[in-house]
Amino acid sequence: MTSILAALILPFALAQADAAAADTRYQQCIALIEASPERAYEEGMAWASEGQAVNAYRCAALALVAQNRFDEGARRLESLASAVNPAQGNLRAQLLSQAGNAWLLAREPGQARSAFTRAIASVASDAEAMPDLLIDRARAYAMEADFRRAEEDLSSALDRRADDALALRLRAAARMHQRAFNLAEADALAALRLSTTEQDQVDSALVLGHIRESIRTGTVVEEQ
Repeated sequence: MTSILAALILPFALAQADAAAADTRYQQCIALIEASPERAYEEGMAWASEGQAVNAYRCAALALVAQNRFDEGARRLESLASAVNPAQGNLRAQLLSQAGNAWLLAREPGQARSAFTRAIASVASDAEAMPDLLIDRARAYAMEADFRRAEEDLSSALDRRADDALALRLRAAARMHQRAFNLAEADALAALRLSTTEQDQVDSALVLGHIRESIRTGTVVEEQ
């Protein structure tokens, strides 16, 4: 569960959360999630009882996600986002992004898409944050089998960050499902060239293999 939490929920927050980065107690609470999500939840709620800190409730919600209580964690994160001053667009987007990823873990793509859409609206002028949110919303669309809209979001993300291997890999899969095999193959090859880790290379090669098998058989190969 730790790897899923790190891969799906924390990166956007750690990249964007200027206030949280300065909050030592929040970072300590987040680190505790890896060792014991139950203790992290207790720590977060005890901290919240002291002063109603947003990051205290936030850590507690993420601790619930780490306990596989995805729905509960997602709802708490969304409630926090609703309570945040609209002027704090980045914080609101971080919370909604985390909620959206929790909904994805819960296999609730409609809820995830809604959360990501609200996050996108919160940072409409933030060019740096936008690609990650568009990629996340594309994953929700793909989970709903709405591959056209997934492709649109991924193309928008790539317009902003052209060398994103994940966006290229996901767009390759979306295009494959729409039977645009040649475009899908080009994306997968580009993703493979840009992949910097062994896992990314394996994932890109796997998508490329699915696409080439689809080309060979004329039938879309469903990903496992």
